[in-house]
Amino acid sequence: MTAERFLDGVDVGRFEYHGTRADDPNDIYPHEHRRELRGSRVFAAWLNHDDSRAVNTMVMQYREGGKSYLKYYIVDFGSIMGSATRFEDSPQAGREYILSGRPSLLTLVSFGLYVRPWLRFRDPPVPAAVGRFSAEHFDPRTWVAEYPKAAYENMREDDAFWAARIVARFSDAAIRALVEKGRYSDPAAVDSLVATLIKRRDRIKEVWLTGINPIVNPTLSSDGELRFENAAVTHGVGGSPAGYALRWSRFDNTTDTHTPVGDEVMINDSRARAPAGVLTDSDYVAVSIATRHPDFPAWKPVQVYFRRARDGWQTVGLDRCLD
Repeated sequence: MTAERFLDGVDVGRFEYHGTRADDPNDIYPHEHRRELRGSRVFAAWLNHDDSRAVNTMVMQYREGGKSYLKYYIVDFGSIMGSATRFEDSPQAGREYILSGRPSLLTLVSFGLYVRPWLRFRDPPVPAAVGRFSAEHFDPRTWVAEYPKAAYENMREDDAFWAARIVARFSDAAIRALVEKGRYSDPAAVDSLVATLIKRRDRIKEVWLTGINPIVNPTLSSDGELRFENAAVTHGVGGSPAGYALRWSRFDNTTDTHTPVGDEVMINDSRARAPAGVLTDSDYVAVSIATRHPDFPAWKPVQVYFRRARDGWQTVGLDRCLD
């Protein structure tokens, strides 16, 4: 048996992982370019939600103050963590689309002699209540759902970084508490799911928190102290960087131009003092933060923008410079 909570409102259909809904004037950004949908591939990979597709969405209409609006939901999570709803997942789940051209052609022309790589995988034994769900051979970069989706195919490194930071916030204790909500009769099922979710979470952190320069939460105090965090360091992946290279500039928000102030400064900590000249008579200032790491030489600088506010400086922009 499966059960699902009813949603309030009026069911007006489903949404696709591409395009927009013509009946929603607020739905102005194509879904394949929305971060929450592109990045949801990371969440789906963590839970092996291979059944994530348009049929498992809902669009509900609500009325408030004489006006109506639509809300979008992803629903139907019966096929996660080893379950194919009524049976355990197949070995293919998360590893290959149901219809994949090249593997199918190779199987055909070889009269079945070609063996797909995932057929050679041997997942460890798990309690019957869990189904086929493990961290063995799990690669977040190659994970796929049952069917292709434009949003998933468009996922960028910064989308994955955004989602991985959310996954990384689930502590071991939180994961265990959530799994125990399932009230499994077999304690071994709880232990198996907890261990697998933790290992898959850690693999996601290793892959996606180090995919780009992991600078987050930059601030500039009223007296010019810059502070920021390194998400990879915070979550214990990637090792310690060799340092950070800072380049300060005044920024003209009207002409979109930078005026450099001072030379490049190398620091070893995640805090620094802005040069006095950059703050004087400036409405906007910017700082480029390059993380020097021997294992990740391809990381590009992060450009952070601050605007003068009544009580100091407000962070107003962060450009990850992927291109």
